[in-house]
Amino acid sequence: MRTNKPDRPSLELDDYSGDFVPDLHLSDFSKEGLMKLVEVGGSIYGAVNRQWYKEAIKRFGQEVADEMHHEAWFADGGAGDHENFTISTLMGFADEDAETSAMKVWQCLPAMSTRMTLTFEQKGDQEWEMHTPQCDVPETGEREGPEVMDYMCNEICGHLELFGFRHGAARWNEKIRIDPKKLPPRASKDEPHCRWRIAMSEERVDYASEPGEYVSEHGLERETDKDIVNYEAGKYSQKDK
Repeated sequence: MRTNKPDRPSLELDDYSGDFVPDLHLSDFSKEGLMKLVEVGGSIYGAVNRQWYKEAIKRFGQEVADEMHHEAWFADGGAGDHENFTISTLMGFADEDAETSAMKVWQCLPAMSTRMTLTFEQKGDQEWEMHTPQCDVPETGEREGPEVMDYMCNEICGHLELFGFRHGAARWNEKIRIDPKKLPPRASKDEPHCRWRIAMSEERVDYASEPGEYVSEHGLERETDKDIVNYEAGKYSQKDK
């Protein structure tokens, strides 16, 4: 990370209109300007994910594209690991292993923090509910039509998010259980797009054997669910290492 600062006061730029600054550094931006740069980053890597996946479908077909999509995100050392390792290390919580560790990652992800509103409500001891009153993923589908909505619901909400939340949480602690209570599309704009339950269980979670009521009801089980229980438990947490 480039952290060196110029030998002058910060310019406190809210944007980059006006003169070119030859020795520009991130420290020259105001809080508002930095938030815009985070939004830029989140938008770009969301677009990259969609575009390479669409190109893979064109070249190799849906089945191969889906396999590549899954491997790119969830293989050992894949994009999911990179997100979790990088965020927890830079933001100082790599020594944690609570159910909230995964939730902290979601709050800090550029593609999530700038494109959706995550609302958390504690329901009990080590039990939470998260819902999204605003989310650019299904809202893009609402704006652009059925084909885009199908991609958003099936490849993002019902796969990357569902499997990704569970995969990531298992790497923090094998006893964290995450279940969707509602996924897009929504019936009314007055509804949140999705609802999730996040809780610490007494035993190691096995989604292949116990996929959860909503997942079973909506046919969201995947062959790869059996792999989650085999991922290295506690891989992300550096506690006592």
